[in-house]
Amino acid sequence: MKKTFRLFAIAIIISTPFILGSCLGLNDTEKRTTEIEKAELNEAIAKLHSLGYNVDTTALGVYYVISKAGTGPFPKTGDTCSVIYAGYFLNGTIFDASYYHNIDSIWEFSYKENDLIPGFDDGIALLNKGAKADIIIPSSLAYGPSGNIGIPPYTPIIFTLKMKNLRPKAR
Repeated sequence: MKKTFRLFAIAIIISTPFILGSCLGLNDTEKRTTEIEKAELNEAIAKLHSLGYNVDTTALGVYYVISKAGTGPFPKTGDTCSVIYAGYFLNGTIFDASYYHNIDSIWEFSYKENDLIPGFDDGIALLNKGAKADIIIPSSLAYGPSGNIGIPPYTPIIFTLKMKNLRPKAR
């Protein structure tokens, strides 16, 4: 319940200006630009900072908030990651989640050996076993100017992530 409340709180905090913009027709797909995206990201990050969240940025440009530290090593290429995730737009609308695809909600994949968006790989690199984080991925590290099915062009996305397990590749 606490996790759900935190997630919804972050989504609502970030989404308030965008819901209003959407009602006014300001977020139409054809009108989205990098400038609009940058303004949305800057406003969302500033709002999170003003509410006391410690938002940091990776070298690649993914924004993140670690809500629970994990233990052990961080993923290396070929390691098996067992992750629970949910993907959202800045307005709080969910577009994907591991529980859509897996009965136990856990998605397993080989780190950096699957065809994933660069921002997701960069966010996963922050997690060791038991860690939880929220990451905000700019469109340049996600689906960019062309978007993807259900994801408009120049749209940043948020993932809530929990690393349930991390198994090293036999080396």
